[in-house]
Amino acid sequence: MKEDVILGFDVGGTNSRAVVARSGKDGLDPHPDFPPIVREKVASKAQLRAFIQNILASPVLTDAPIARAVIALAGPVIRGSAVTMSNWSGEKEIALHEFEDWGLPDGGRTILLNDMEAGCYGLAEHLNKPGPNRISVERLTDAPGVGGGNRIFIAPGTGLGAAAIIAAKSPSGVSPVPIAAELQHAPMPILSAEEALVARWLRREKDILHPSWDDMVSGRGLVHAYWALYAKTPAGLPGVTPNRGEDFAATIARQGVAKDNVVAEHALGFFYTCLGRFCQLMALGFQPFGGIFIGGASTTHNRDFIKNGLFIKAFLNNQAQQSLLGKFPIYLVGKGDLNPDGALWLGHFSNRALPTHEFS
Repeated sequence: MKEDVILGFDVGGTNSRAVVARSGKDGLDPHPDFPPIVREKVASKAQLRAFIQNILASPVLTDAPIARAVIALAGPVIRGSAVTMSNWSGEKEIALHEFEDWGLPDGGRTILLNDMEAGCYGLAEHLNKPGPNRISVERLTDAPGVGGGNRIFIAPGTGLGAAAIIAAKSPSGVSPVPIAAELQHAPMPILSAEEALVARWLRREKDILHPSWDDMVSGRGLVHAYWALYAKTPAGLPGVTPNRGEDFAATIARQGVAKDNVVAEHALGFFYTCLGRFCQLMALGFQPFGGIFIGGASTTHNRDFIKNGLFIKAFLNNQAQQSLLGKFPIYLVGKGDLNPDGALWLGHFSNRALPTHEFS
């Protein structure tokens, strides 16, 4: 039996990835003639077009027609027909027909969805794999382990990604229904003197009158916090030193985790305090008794710092609902490629019924 070729893309604010798999009756298998994952810096429409067309030019894909292409995008997707990218500085809008014009399959075989929705599909699928194939997660709280109910998936990176996974019940079981959120672009309430200091810096230096959660909890948000805090430090205090070619936010995080620079450590603590507050907002909205999952590459790199207590303290800081918040288990996800995995999984099942299973 001939196997279908599934193509998946994960298009972020600055970084994009492509994956290829073969889809058969027994499931998905990595394509033996294609790298496990292809990474590219993409921050504009022209760069994305070039990336997609370079992938399509691979002999693996020119010799085997693509059955499905699934594109996970960092921005709101309108009815599967268009996206507005959240963190691009140039033209942000891309329509489905443009992807088809670039060479992706037409006739309903190219699927657009929010990147966090794709991540939710990837998370749900990995959590339901048996035994040693199951995804690695590390529990941060004493709440009961992974069980039934709604879930939340949060991924701080170039931007702040957020989504809920609703446990949709049917006679045959429970299926994951992802709901991408854009709450991260709402103004963040300023509650502490430290938050006020960073907010004033953003107004003065970046002309951001009402900073959003995404302005605080993102790669540029970490840089914002660092410079705002550094401006208040004594003269002569050394700044962070990037490695050659290293992103400045990555430098701050690396030196903050290692405690090599006091301002970097302070900025990273501020970052995860704000993330804890944002997770509280999402949790009160969706009541995730099935768990709050913090993912993304930065989470993997910074997991030891996250466990220092600032994140959890901020998450639980709610006098009225602290008891409820304490019932939601929180996990750090040990895999950073959930979005492309979810894209492939959705492509595999796009012409089949989505599987139903208990969230266990």
